[in-house]
Amino acid sequence: MTVIQRFGGGLNLNVHFHALVLDGVFTEGETGALRFHPAPPPSEEEIARLLATIRARVRRLLRRRGLESDADVARPDPLADESLALAGISAASVQGRIALGRRAGARVWRLGHDPDAPWVASTGPRQAHLDGFDLHANLLVPAADRARLEQLCRYLLRPPVAQDRLHLTADGRVVLELKSKWADGTSHLRFEPHELLEKLAALIPKIPSHCTR
Repeated sequence: MTVIQRFGGGLNLNVHFHALVLDGVFTEGETGALRFHPAPPPSEEEIARLLATIRARVRRLLRRRGLESDADVARPDPLADESLALAGISAASVQGRIALGRRAGARVWRLGHDPDAPWVASTGPRQAHLDGFDLHANLLVPAADRARLEQLCRYLLRPPVAQDRLHLTADGRVVLELKSKWADGTSHLRFEPHELLEKLAALIPKIPSHCTR
């Protein structure tokens, strides 16, 4: 099962996939009973090679559809042809900027961040990063652990933000508490009310898109 997530932890437009897979094979015995044989965990090298394959195939698909970015060629934006405002909101969301209002073009307010902090790429076990592509494959749920499987499914299907992490300030702004601090120390994001609505609008999938496959 694959769930298409459109959001990052900061309510930014960040399309990625959560995939729940059987890591092994079933065999049928003489009595017809099925037995599951778990596969060994993938190695770091296998994760890296898999990510390189994913990157190559995604770029090949984008080229085939005429969508791969090219600095020397200005390509039409299908979303802009449909809705110029939504295209602007989506582009700003990807870049962590504001599209509308008096702060148009400015970065989203970050609370607690250190502008001199180095960019820290993911270096955990069975994780790989390559040219903006990331692959995390280090979560395993035993077959009989139904409670943990349900917890994992809830994570796959989670909404963009938990309401208890949104707080209204005395001056009418909205503060989003991040689930975990970013590498630069950012712990909260602050929005004007219309800026929050702008960020949420960019996360709504186009009808009739299906985000669970």
